[in-house]
Amino acid sequence: MFHGVRGSTPCHSPEVQRYGGNTSCVSVAAPGEYPLIFDLGTGVRYFGATLDASVQCLNVLVSHLHWDHIQGLPFLPQLQCDGCEINVWAPAQDDGRSARDCFAAAITEPVFPVALDSIGAQIAIRDVVPSEWEIGSFTVRAAKVPHIGPTLGYRVTYDDRSVVYVSDHQEPADPKWFAPDVLDLCEAADVLIHDAQFVDADYAGREHWGHCRIDYAMSLAIAARVSTLVMFHHDPSRSDDELDAIEAEYQRRGAEVGIEVVVAREGMEMTIPCHADSHA
Repeated sequence: MFHGVRGSTPCHSPEVQRYGGNTSCVSVAAPGEYPLIFDLGTGVRYFGATLDASVQCLNVLVSHLHWDHIQGLPFLPQLQCDGCEINVWAPAQDDGRSARDCFAAAITEPVFPVALDSIGAQIAIRDVVPSEWEIGSFTVRAAKVPHIGPTLGYRVTYDDRSVVYVSDHQEPADPKWFAPDVLDLCEAADVLIHDAQFVDADYAGREHWGHCRIDYAMSLAIAARVSTLVMFHHDPSRSDDELDAIEAEYQRRGAEVGIEVVVAREGMEMTIPCHADSHA
């Protein structure tokens, strides 16, 4: 389920109400598993509020430590629950700082009045390098993604169904080239949630901002043979009407190559069927 779909900064105006203005947060649910969360943008507060007291563990995969991807953590309701366990996996920094060091530096005075270590829940923050591991019955694979600063994309597999999360992705100078690690991560995924911040008209002068054009996201989805592309990390200035037009155009393009295209919006739920049931 999508709880925050914007990039860079949360936004609020009548023009963005239908798609939503919270920053990156997506949850993955499976029978018998604790919730698995991609990123801790402002949308995570709303997700946490939907959970009842029986949920005593949350597992979070953080793509990178830019503010729009972690700023929701201090407002997650489960932080106030003494018995709750919150497990966070995030990339360490190239200068040697751990992910926990970075979280602790961001969530403390004077930026925030309560230090991370003073919050009630048990928070475990683990450094991640490109690798594969298990979280319950989920298989998680992390791979490096070109962006500004250490950034990871994640592939989560459950019962032969896969979702890939590449929230921020620097488009290369050659738009026909794809980082091999990213292409491999996305290969034949059921769902690819991908950075789609820019259109051609607003990309000029922003080529170094660490993001990509929608056309590049589409080209990657085609090259990786994914089934569904979910456009994500919308520019905060992108209006609902603009996103409607983008969805209509790229759904048409996707139909021509056999890819379902969806523009992410808050509250949107997707169900990935078992492969055996995909033609039912």
